[in-house]
Amino acid sequence: MRAFILLLALLSVPAAAQTLVEISTVVAISSTLDSRIKLPSGSFKAGKGSEEILARIPDRARFAAFEVYAAKGIAAKLHAGFVHQVLTSFAVAGYFVESQQEKKIGDEIQTRYNLVDDEGRPGVLFVVRKSDELVYVIGKVK
Repeated sequence: MRAFILLLALLSVPAAAQTLVEISTVVAISSTLDSRIKLPSGSFKAGKGSEEILARIPDRARFAAFEVYAAKGIAAKLHAGFVHQVLTSFAVAGYFVESQQEKKIGDEIQTRYNLVDDEGRPGVLFVVRKSDELVYVIGKVK
């Protein structure tokens, strides 16, 4: 009977959902790869789980450095507007979208924006959305 009560108690505890990344408590206001890129409010530095997001980028070896950020709260729920703000910030800093690819894997949508700066150097913005979570990666070439 004790085992049954213990099992019932464990099953009634709500399970924590698996998130794309753990968010550091550091609010991100600008990119450390390029300080001209101002990040929209609601951006947080991503911590644990960043490696798993980076593994989704097929040609990641081409890039020298990455930064992983996550949107939290209302920013993540309004993902289209949030991504637009990120791309606008890139444009202001001199990075323009050269091409865009999107693919859906299960309940996750991955969008890759290939960027080029005003000096012709390539970069990447990789966005991963899953339900009400949004994670984005900024990368610069070697």
